[in-house]
Amino acid sequence: IHHDTIAEKFGDRVKKILSDAMQMQSLERFKRLTENQHSQIENLRKILLAMVTDIRAVIIILAERLVMLREAKNIPVDQQLDLARQTMKVYAPLANRLGIWQLKWEMEDMCLRYSEPDTYKAIASGLANKRAEREEYIQHAMQTLTDLLRQQHIKDFKVTGRIKHIYSIYTKMKRKGAKLEQIYDVSAMRVLVPTVDDCYSVMGILHHTWEHIPAEFDDYISQPKSNGYQSIHTVIIGPENKNVEIQIRTYAMHDTSELGVASHWSYKENIKSATNYEEKIALLRQVMAWSKEISTDATNKNNVQVKDLFSDRVYVFTPLGDIIDLPSGATPLDFAYAVHSEIGHRCRGAKVNGKLVQLTYPLKTGERIEIQTTKIAHPSRDWLNPHKGYIKTVRARNHIQHWFRNNEPAEKAIPHEQEAKPVKKAKVPPAHDQSMTKRGFSQNVSNYLTKFSRCCKPLPGDRIIGYITQKAGLSVHRLDCSNFLYLKAKNPERILEISVSDKHGEAFPVDLEIIGNSKAKLLQAITTALANANVHIVAISENTPKAAINSTFFLTIRIYSMDELNRAIALLHHIPDVIEVKRR
Repeated sequence: IHHDTIAEKFGDRVKKILSDAMQMQSLERFKRLTENQHSQIENLRKILLAMVTDIRAVIIILAERLVMLREAKNIPVDQQLDLARQTMKVYAPLANRLGIWQLKWEMEDMCLRYSEPDTYKAIASGLANKRAEREEYIQHAMQTLTDLLRQQHIKDFKVTGRIKHIYSIYTKMKRKGAKLEQIYDVSAMRVLVPTVDDCYSVMGILHHTWEHIPAEFDDYISQPKSNGYQSIHTVIIGPENKNVEIQIRTYAMHDTSELGVASHWSYKENIKSATNYEEKIALLRQVMAWSKEISTDATNKNNVQVKDLFSDRVYVFTPLGDIIDLPSGATPLDFAYAVHSEIGHRCRGAKVNGKLVQLTYPLKTGERIEIQTTKIAHPSRDWLNPHKGYIKTVRARNHIQHWFRNNEPAEKAIPHEQEAKPVKKAKVPPAHDQSMTKRGFSQNVSNYLTKFSRCCKPLPGDRIIGYITQKAGLSVHRLDCSNFLYLKAKNPERILEISVSDKHGEAFPVDLEIIGNSKAKLLQAITTALANANVHIVAISENTPKAAINSTFFLTIRIYSMDELNRAIALLHHIPDVIEVKRR
């Protein structure tokens, strides 16, 4: 059906939802993502949300995927496996993060049925009753528990129940190395009460009424989990002599579990997120919960829109189908430098979805970017002009500045942003020369133009020395700098003792050399570790010959003190595959 026809019959709102859904469907052509590294799969999940303006489009796509799984029993086995693999890597986790449990559970069960049919059948046959019968049992058990708590005068409580789905049983058996009969929460109930005292009162009633299994008792209220989760877990031998797990918690604990820190998918999936993405997911789950209770009139229609939540990032594709995550407003030039610095240096043009665009074009989520390059690397100085809009990212700016520092004469090169700016001779007594004392220099250098040398990049806290040059004033070196030792031997009369205080407010560049296992994904581990420690990387490169046992990386980081440098080096030493870290 044509979009205009849909709009005519059902309105622009429905047209937009279906348009979003169709746009998400177009991502199917990038099937290689489901076989790629974890970060790429994670970015695909983000794209699925970032491309839509209405959360209902995501629900349509998830529902469509479930229908495909239900109808896949008659397709070839290899296609079943491919469908199951895609679903488990992209769609089931997405349903999990949005809290759409029914879709998630059925997807996971059907994926297990296709990927490991023998295991699925063994668990299914091992369960004494069919699912419908187990559903009937849990409803009966819930009513029995409700009547019991009313008789014991427990107030304002709520009892819910569920039966564990086959995939969940499978993962628990695998995790614990247990047999099916050792899994006690195949059927489970939850009791919500107003206060902590009520939690322990309910626990006492349960243990007095039914026999419980001590080995399966956990008190996460008195000893919460590391993610803040709180609840009492106990397994009773309940009605009909069947094992039933019961969770007891307050309403506030339940809200935290469902929408707060304890519910975060990043914790449950053992993912350390460096952005506020998980907060957006939590908000989306709240939006979906609210949307069940509100009307669909015009005054509430914006409550289920999500476009503003993901407007701060764009996710675009390389020609091979990899996903690059960039800030909103990023350009093809930012994309080029995000892929590799050499691609950025040699960039001369770009195509977006096959069409030529200007290098200042603001990229949009879902677009496919192709960079046109020249053989000789030579960035343009215009790229650094903030008024011309060529670049948005700090990464691109740092790479461009680094290229000019290394490839053009010093008098033409752009000064390093962390180097001391030349300071003219003071016109006031040295004690009042604020431009010098701001950087913490001792009062004997105020008559010189002063700069930190590029060869050894001295840092506050280093043992330093000054060398009076013929034209450039006073050059500050580390005492162990090989260049300085050569200058000292040649012109000892030009040496000037100086010091720099540790009290300063500026960052300094420091060069590091890292040697590690060439077979490990060291670059990712290094950048992740430093980013988590809020250490800014100015530049990074690798120098590893083919077939080499070890990799060598050269980093320039921005540091405020010697203590911060020592912490950064210690952090790098803790990466398992790092062999050596040294300052250059």
